[in-house]
Amino acid sequence: MGDIRATPAAADGGEHLMPAADITVLNGVPFLERNFLVPRLLAGVVVVRQVHSRNLGVQDVPAAHDITGWLSPDSAVNTRPNATPVQVRPMPPERMRRVQRAARGLGELLPHWRQLMALPMAYHLLEKGDMSLSASTYLWPQQILLSDAAFDNRQSLDELLLHEWCHQWLYLMEELWAFDVPGARRVTLPSGTSHRAPREVIGAAHVAAVTIRMYAALGVHGGERVEMFTDYGRGCLDLLDELHEDLTPAGQKIAGKLKEAL
Repeated sequence: MGDIRATPAAADGGEHLMPAADITVLNGVPFLERNFLVPRLLAGVVVVRQVHSRNLGVQDVPAAHDITGWLSPDSAVNTRPNATPVQVRPMPPERMRRVQRAARGLGELLPHWRQLMALPMAYHLLEKGDMSLSASTYLWPQQILLSDAAFDNRQSLDELLLHEWCHQWLYLMEELWAFDVPGARRVTLPSGTSHRAPREVIGAAHVAAVTIRMYAALGVHGGERVEMFTDYGRGCLDLLDELHEDLTPAGQKIAGKLKEAL
């Protein structure tokens, strides 16, 4: 899967290092820009997690220099204020192997995706009766939930897995910068999903743009799926135009990047 390497700044007061900087220090948006600075983002994330661990009084933490430990799913959850685990089922070994193969395939599809897909991730099955095809939440980071239906065919698994990985990388960015302002308006996505915050609209547009990139890398430049994601992504951009005042400067910059991609 490749290595993830980051060199965090000193944690003493470092929680303000990256948030005080313009989000453009990362050179774009994950999965979309070849020069996106993965190590720089992860360095900031490690510093913020170290600070949160002290503020929350977390006892069992990695050594300060253990970058891999700080980027693990356990550390992500243990250092997330108000972390909220979700009811899930364990992922059977055979399905886990399919997920791992699919994740490796996505990492090999485009060279700049390899480092992104190296982030440690935990996988679970959604509870029976949950109508979602897949799910992630900022409050339970580096955890991806998949439905039974996600395993119907390779295309479904690839799409849904990439969908959730997109969310996970934006969640990492949100550890450093808020994308919308307090009290931001809620809207209905083009899919009909209601009561979504502007940051979630950004997430939906990001998924659409990245999925189109996946199909392009596979040699598919048109057809029903590509057209659907194109229309969906542009519908999200229309919403973001309406929500411009509800976005932080970081959210506005990401929205601008997504306009270029879609």
